[in-house]
Amino acid sequence: MATTPNLANIHNKIARCSECNKVVSVPYPLPENEHAECPRCHHVLNTTNRWSLHRCAMISLSILILMPFALKFPLLSIDLLGVKVSASVWEGIWKMATAGYQYTAFLVFICAVLMPISFALLVLMLWFAKLLNIRPRNVLLFLSYIKPWVMFDVYLVALGVSMFKVREYATLEIDIYLLAFIFTALLTTLLFIKINLNELWDEFYPERKKTLSSTEDKTELCIACNYSFPHSDIKYINNRHICPRCDSPLDLPESIKLQRTWATLIAGIIMLFPANLLPISGVYLTGVLTEDTLMSGVISFIEMKSYFVAFVVFFASIFVPISKILIMLYLLACVHFKWQHSIKWQMRLLHIVHFIGRWSMLDLFVLALMMSLVTRGQIINFTVGPAAFYFGAAVFLTMISTSQFDSRLIWKIYDRKTTTE
Repeated sequence: MATTPNLANIHNKIARCSECNKVVSVPYPLPENEHAECPRCHHVLNTTNRWSLHRCAMISLSILILMPFALKFPLLSIDLLGVKVSASVWEGIWKMATAGYQYTAFLVFICAVLMPISFALLVLMLWFAKLLNIRPRNVLLFLSYIKPWVMFDVYLVALGVSMFKVREYATLEIDIYLLAFIFTALLTTLLFIKINLNELWDEFYPERKKTLSSTEDKTELCIACNYSFPHSDIKYINNRHICPRCDSPLDLPESIKLQRTWATLIAGIIMLFPANLLPISGVYLTGVLTEDTLMSGVISFIEMKSYFVAFVVFFASIFVPISKILIMLYLLACVHFKWQHSIKWQMRLLHIVHFIGRWSMLDLFVLALMMSLVTRGQIINFTVGPAAFYFGAAVFLTMISTSQFDSRLIWKIYDRKTTTE
């Protein structure tokens, strides 16, 4: 039964919104199952609808127990001329690497193996740090950095695409270990949603509960740990402004942020040309090589009347990378040329870019599964094309570019507009 919160014990704390830089007053402590959002941009500033660290640690332990079955054991199998060939996550990465595509295999390894395992391990490390009364500053920081790169849910969709892709060559069977992979993907996604880094920072650094009274011009914000604090609390190390809680630098110039965004975005655009023009995969059938580019692969699904799969592949492999680049170019142009367009529309575009960017890895995951199912030395032989590495590099670079872009630069133009009116 829900209880009415004691309003006498609730105070207000001053915080800066990490998205629009507005100084707002937030109730503290926040009542249970409530969330506080910025009144200007509606960004969630804090929420209590999250799980405890103990529960998150138990979920992480379950993920690590299931992980060997999800990664090493076969998920799918095909009957190819009387020979059973199985596909697993690790087998696909290994065969891709030993076939001469080491760099492409490494990109898949990062998102499908390294980051999901690291994510679960870091949550367990936080639990042990709490038991041992240790302050895990680096663990908390690294956990926030790797969250966008945990892509088990994308790999789950890639499994479905691979099923449709391989069924034209042989009879497909689903192995029991696919359940372990599905449960691992669901638990990882659940942990991704339910863990609350803001509350964990306050739990491990109770003396840094954020200032309870301040003025707008004296409130600072650390983007790395989302900590609002008085200007007088800034640490100075080697003539640099340092966050008093996580020791991250605070004085990074806006020009450097824009340079990083432009550099990674331009590199991603360059990589996208060979990714779309060169073949991304090939199939040897009785000695005859048939190669597919990203677009021809979509057309082949349409010819097979697999319209939904064709839409998924087109959306993830062609529409998302190109639209993400166009949106980023538009937002950067808004910053440089001070375009005063609808701020709600601009922020909606930025949120879309952050949400859909990771799904472009779908094609590389499908390639890894196909390498595992249809291997060299058989009558049907699948091979990875040269475009695969360029495509993966483009996805990585554009994701880094969007993470480097500071939305407060757009709001600064909006603030200048409102003050002049």
